[in-house]
Amino acid sequence: MLEPSTRPFKGILFDREKIGDIASCVCPPYDVVSDPLTYCQRSPFNAIRLELPVPRPPMDKYIAAKHTMDTWLKDGILGQDRAETIYLYEQEFTVDRTDYLRRGFIALKRLEKNRILTHEETRKKAKEDREKLITTLKAFTSLVFGLYEDKEQEIENLLIHSVKEEIYDFIDEQSIRNRFYRITSAHDINKLTALMETRNIYVADGHHRLDVSYRLGLHHIPLYLTSMHSSGIVILPYHRLISFRKERTLQQLLAQLDNIVTIEKHAYEDDDSPKKIEQAISMAAKPSFALYSKNDPSNFYILTEKVPVYTDPSVPETLRRLKVGILHTGILKNLLKIEDEEISFTQDFYHSIKQAREGTVDLAVFLPPTMVEEVKDVADHGLYMPPKSTFFYPKILTGLVFHKYE
Repeated sequence: MLEPSTRPFKGILFDREKIGDIASCVCPPYDVVSDPLTYCQRSPFNAIRLELPVPRPPMDKYIAAKHTMDTWLKDGILGQDRAETIYLYEQEFTVDRTDYLRRGFIALKRLEKNRILTHEETRKKAKEDREKLITTLKAFTSLVFGLYEDKEQEIENLLIHSVKEEIYDFIDEQSIRNRFYRITSAHDINKLTALMETRNIYVADGHHRLDVSYRLGLHHIPLYLTSMHSSGIVILPYHRLISFRKERTLQQLLAQLDNIVTIEKHAYEDDDSPKKIEQAISMAAKPSFALYSKNDPSNFYILTEKVPVYTDPSVPETLRRLKVGILHTGILKNLLKIEDEEISFTQDFYHSIKQAREGTVDLAVFLPPTMVEEVKDVADHGLYMPPKSTFFYPKILTGLVFHKYE
């Protein structure tokens, strides 16, 4: 008989008595860390030393991470749970003065390409880095983040009423409250794994780790799983920052777009102007985006699609109506011929404006958030969004639990 596709595991956790404050030992996933040293300075046991290691000659960064993990295991800084466990993880946070609670669980999931569906293309360099780290440690330091359908809230209610043991309850650097529990009740685990058996998983974050896992031929990997119907699902947009390699004027760019989009100029009047622009493009009936140029810091330009950007019938309908695809692929790359090397990404609306004003970038281009239904639609059709299409907030912290594979 085939074992359940979702199952508990004996996680590796920090010893609370030896590390002190867990808040000083966790860090975000590697791809959103700009300054690893900040986390290193918080604690000699911060998980950044495993997640985003640095070389310690003569050791390269991957061997250095293995040495750190081996030392922590030997010294009892890290220890393995004795019981097969599913880990419950709750995050309470605030976005735009609205409070949210996202509740999910961490378990091993059998790798099945027809059941774990992706929506984003991966990059070779990032995959090579994660593969070297995972194979050197024979461990997962951070988790693939997956979504499942639970319209009837069966799993949500089970998690709420399950028998659980609190491990951590702390506030992190982003003022997010993190609560972490063990579920070891055989009754609750069996019921949860049975409820998960027929559900597809939609990958929200961790595509590179997932690709590496398939390449390594692993059978099960740890996933953080939560309901896509939860009121705690928040997706923030990745805005585009443009740094031209050859000078291009704002007037030239707008002229190239004049036949495709309507262009409205909005004065940057006061500190409330960015929020008004953000709301305008999010609430627009047609795909709308905002542009802010270093050459005209007194104004925003709202661009609204007036004729279809995609006219090629070979482009699937699902992608034709995807706003991030219309902007990134249709407008920036196809119409304006902006190259990948000229585009960078950020979630910070206000910092983007600051960079354009200071001339650090030529343009900041803002877009509305992608909806979770769009993620599901793209994945169900076996398609891919452009890079950096979704930022599921908040990220899953690294350092709460690790998993070593044989």
